[in-house]
Amino acid sequence: MNDKVISIESADGPHQLVLKRIWRMVPDRDKDDLELKRLLAFRVRVDGEAVTSEYLMRKIRDMIQCAYKGRLFDFLKGGGGSGGCHPQSPFTDPPEIA
Repeated sequence: MNDKVISIESADGPHQLVLKRIWRMVPDRDKDDLELKRLLAFRVRVDGEAVTSEYLMRKIRDMIQCAYKGRLFDFLKGGGGSGGCHPQSPFTDPPEIA
């Protein structure tokens, strides 16, 4: 089973450069999170840089709107946001009174 696990520290190639660009978007408080780094490395390999960037930006925006204080990794995995925080859409219908 250990043959199938690829550590991100030993993986060279174009994915490392892409991962470094993606990693710049991660908040400072989560920069040391190895699980987050592995998750993003997996997403970069599967989805590519553009999709992973959009995904990460959307999730960070959602995390900020929810005022989530936990780990970004937990928020991405769906364990964060107790109470099922769903950010409101910026575009809503006007109230009926208006």
